[in-house]
Amino acid sequence: MALDLMTLMLVSTVLCFMTALLLAYVRSGYPPRYRLLLRVWAEALVLQGLGWLAFVLRGTVPDVVSVIFANVLLLAGMQRINHAFQLYFEHPIPWRRDAGLMAVAVLFLVVVQWGWHDVSVRIVGMTLMLAWPLVHGLVLIRRHARRPWPPSFRVVAAFLAATLGVLLVRAVNQVFGTPVDSIIAVHPTQIALHLLATLAPVATALGFALMVATRLQDELAEAANTDPLTGLANRRRVEALARPWIDDPEALLCALMIDVDHFKRVNDRFGHDAGDEALVWLGSHLRVQARATDLVGRLGGEEFVMLLPGTTAPEAAVLAERLRAMVAAMPMSFADHGDWPLTISVGVASRTPGDTDVRDLLRRADDAMYAAKRGGRNRVVVAD
Repeated sequence: MALDLMTLMLVSTVLCFMTALLLAYVRSGYPPRYRLLLRVWAEALVLQGLGWLAFVLRGTVPDVVSVIFANVLLLAGMQRINHAFQLYFEHPIPWRRDAGLMAVAVLFLVVVQWGWHDVSVRIVGMTLMLAWPLVHGLVLIRRHARRPWPPSFRVVAAFLAATLGVLLVRAVNQVFGTPVDSIIAVHPTQIALHLLATLAPVATALGFALMVATRLQDELAEAANTDPLTGLANRRRVEALARPWIDDPEALLCALMIDVDHFKRVNDRFGHDAGDEALVWLGSHLRVQARATDLVGRLGGEEFVMLLPGTTAPEAAVLAERLRAMVAAMPMSFADHGDWPLTISVGVASRTPGDTDVRDLLRRADDAMYAAKRGGRNRVVVAD
């Protein structure tokens, strides 16, 4: 039994509207930035649904609606999907380019509908214009999605690629194969196109919602492991990332425990905002001095740590002394209070065969740091 393509278009219309409503409903549970992403995708579905509805009304409404508006609405829906990708990957939306494509589409449809009336030209031209946003969306995913692609990216990319492939085959068939004279003409490429138009709204919307959820989950995980003031690793992340170094009995590993001297004086004299400014300043300098393989973290208050894999105690002591001298030679310049001298005390410890946890190493570095404090501050002490 042959498929009724008009019925498939009606199903596509209903599914676009229903999926848009579901996205609009679930987006309320997301932070504002993510609500925007889901809203844009929902708008794309509404535009596509209106486009399919205009096709369904063919014969009962003027051609300007069932031909021109229908194709333009579908193209606008495709572009809005592309806008969602642009926002997701934090790229500016190319409004001028898209407006230009829309203007070209409208002019093209007017010419081929009432001037140079050629159904094949209209089908090929609009097929290629509809393919362009799909190409751009796939390029964005390929260039900017993290590897390996999570399942949500694969679902979205697969349906975009399948739709693009069918559109291109449809254009080729119209030129070199058996041309069709309307969107409801029964042909294998037409059937494939309408089946995809029925399935893709739900599948891609679900995939994109999962892409957004994955991004949010990654950001929450990052926030749980990052010091919000300095952007450095917090204690939890330091201990987690150090685990492979501790588990390798042959690995060299040293720790520097760094504490700002007389930090309370900064807070008392200039206020806590100035104290935060000093901590950010120190954290940024520690990050600059660290090697790519080193780990810099803030454990709390004015206490920082540097973990140095592949480093001996004498090498770590040289780095600690360089950091101490650098801070002492560069007075902190507060935005509202001028310069203020800062110094640090540093404790150095290297792992021992008895260290089964990074906390053992940090404890000995911490003891050495407090020994530096007791010894007069602004100095480096290496743990025995």
